[in-house]
Amino acid sequence: MIPLILGYYLYKKQDGIPFKFIFLLFIAFILFCGLTHLIDAIIFWFPVYRLSAFVRFLTAMVSMGTVLALVKVTPEVLKYKSPEALEKLVSELTALNRRLKDEILQRERAENELKRLNEDLERKVDERTEDLKASNSILKRTNELFQSAQEAGKIGVWQMNVKESSIFCSEEVYRILELTSITDFNFEKALGFVHKDHRNKVREAIARAERTCESYDLEVKLITAKENNIWVRIVGLPVVKDGKMVSLRGLLMDIDLAKTSQEKMEASKRVLSLALEAGEIGAWNWNIKTGSLQWDAYMHNLMDHPKENFKGIIQDFTERIHPDDMDLVSDAVGDTIRKDVKYDIVYRILSRDGQTRILHSKGEVTKDENGEPVSMIGICMNITAQKLYEQNLKESEQRFKATIDYSPIGVALLGTDGALIKVNKALTHMLGYSEAELLKLGLHKITYTEDRNLDLEQRKNLQQGNIHTYQLDKRYLNVDGLPIWVQQNVSAVRDEAGDIKYFIAQIMDITERKMAEKRIQEVVRQRTAQLEATNHELEAFSYSVSHDLRSPLRSIHGFSQALMEDYADQLDDIGKDYLKRVSSASVRMGRLIDDLLALSRISRQEISFEPVDVSALASHVAEHLNNDQYTHTEFTVTPGLKASADKGLLNVALENLFENAAKYSRKVPNPKVELGVETINDRQVFYIKDNGVGFDMKYSDKLFGAFQRLHGDNEFEGTGIGLATVKRIIHRHGGEIWAESAVDRGSTFYFTLN
Repeated sequence: MIPLILGYYLYKKQDGIPFKFIFLLFIAFILFCGLTHLIDAIIFWFPVYRLSAFVRFLTAMVSMGTVLALVKVTPEVLKYKSPEALEKLVSELTALNRRLKDEILQRERAENELKRLNEDLERKVDERTEDLKASNSILKRTNELFQSAQEAGKIGVWQMNVKESSIFCSEEVYRILELTSITDFNFEKALGFVHKDHRNKVREAIARAERTCESYDLEVKLITAKENNIWVRIVGLPVVKDGKMVSLRGLLMDIDLAKTSQEKMEASKRVLSLALEAGEIGAWNWNIKTGSLQWDAYMHNLMDHPKENFKGIIQDFTERIHPDDMDLVSDAVGDTIRKDVKYDIVYRILSRDGQTRILHSKGEVTKDENGEPVSMIGICMNITAQKLYEQNLKESEQRFKATIDYSPIGVALLGTDGALIKVNKALTHMLGYSEAELLKLGLHKITYTEDRNLDLEQRKNLQQGNIHTYQLDKRYLNVDGLPIWVQQNVSAVRDEAGDIKYFIAQIMDITERKMAEKRIQEVVRQRTAQLEATNHELEAFSYSVSHDLRSPLRSIHGFSQALMEDYADQLDDIGKDYLKRVSSASVRMGRLIDDLLALSRISRQEISFEPVDVSALASHVAEHLNNDQYTHTEFTVTPGLKASADKGLLNVALENLFENAAKYSRKVPNPKVELGVETINDRQVFYIKDNGVGFDMKYSDKLFGAFQRLHGDNEFEGTGIGLATVKRIIHRHGGEIWAESAVDRGSTFYFTLN
């Protein structure tokens, strides 16, 4: 404290002592005091004086810290001037500070003014920005609304430069054309989308607009990029400069829905008109307050009341009503007006020639805002034919019921669940049950156990509409439990929607017929056994004929050849000719025996059906003949021909037919034989055609008989058995064979298989 007080005193006195000297003296004095306290703390560091030494030590540290702090600021303090200079400096600084404050104040005012101006500017910028945002929003919204309006109304905007013929289109135009946006869209491309029937109309409209500078409005049909036909409306507005059209602006509107709807509406009107006419329906309107009556054209026809005699009053209607139905009509009209009910009535009228018509009228009352009836409107239908139909139907049902009840054969009506609805007397007599017992039991329970599921599949087909009726034989058990055979014919009765209402079963007792069939089957079995025995005998006879006849034939042929070889020089020409004839006859007799035996075997041979490649089989036969004696004949086989047949028998038939065709066409310059197929009456018909000598069709009935020939041996060799063999093979397949020919124009043999 003492140094501080002393320094302050010296500073105040300023008795010529410089401030810098006083400050340095002050630092030195504090340093001296700090060192003194530090020495005292070291000297007195005994246990007894340790507290005092610690206090001195702290004091020394404070003094040393003060010295260090003062030393740091000493260079700055030494820069200070004397108090007078300082006061002068302070005065200058004060004046400077005042000027600075004034300048700062002016700057602050300028800054505040600038800030205010900036704020005004920012506010105006913000306001302008908001205005621009609002304008942009309005513009965007307007564009969106315009775009939405185009999309909703299917209206596109376009502009065409007349000179360059280029066209600018909005997106909706491309959508209407079902086309992606393109940049080089021009008039010719646009015209290409117009239907060819309407292109001249568009060209003429544009040419007229260019001449007269007047707008146009067209409805034309377009073909879009996806080849859809649509109706559009094209509006063109010329842009005129100096009296000339420089460009053309316009709209493209999709009116397909409206156009189609209009066409459908017109069609609906036509259909409605036809329906009203076909349904004999007339419309009427009666004003209750004024009493005036209005009819449409058909109402006049319906009421047999010509327009020229129509006065338009209620009496025009009442004078046509049948006298017996007048009260009925009057009460119905009164109830409709007073009780607010629908007018729905059937009554009779009399035409001018006294004929009765039955009409069905429907109508209702219209009221004003006070609930008072104003008028009645309605329709009137001619149901005379319907009523007659209902009457005839009722009579028909009665006849049907009588037919069932008094039918000599059993009749049963069954529901779709199989339950009996009605049975006639004949069925009850047949089975021995009463009607009530049969209705309770049902047909299923009295059916013989093994026969109960016989008609499940057929009934299913009948229900699905695959068949209209089916017939089967089955057994029922009568009241005594004995089986009786019946023939059951079942058909379905359907409603207008095609759904089954019930089944009709006609049941006929065929027990005696079944017993007779059983007896016949036994007779057939016996006859079959006899036939088999006869066939065995025929086979034995055939073998005998083959063996016993061939032996002398071989002898005749051998001896005739031996005579020719050994004794030819002893015979004259006539003898030699006789021997040649004997030899030739024996050879021909051998061939006849072979053919007869082959024909006999074919008749007895068991037949086995399998899928056969007819083309492959015929090609093999043709190849064999072509490599043998018919090397110059052209054989043609249609590929891919198939059939179900006995392969061996079919091969024999094809060999005979091909050889026949080749034989009778070998004398023409270019012999041809062809196998093909045609469809005749929905059946597959094979044919073998040649270009040979042909034959006269008046002898065609002899073709397929054994030993029947239309040409002599001197023309064509043969035994007359080949075609008989073919016919027997075709008949065994369940088919038919016939021929068509003309002399010198070839022949065609047709045949079918099963």
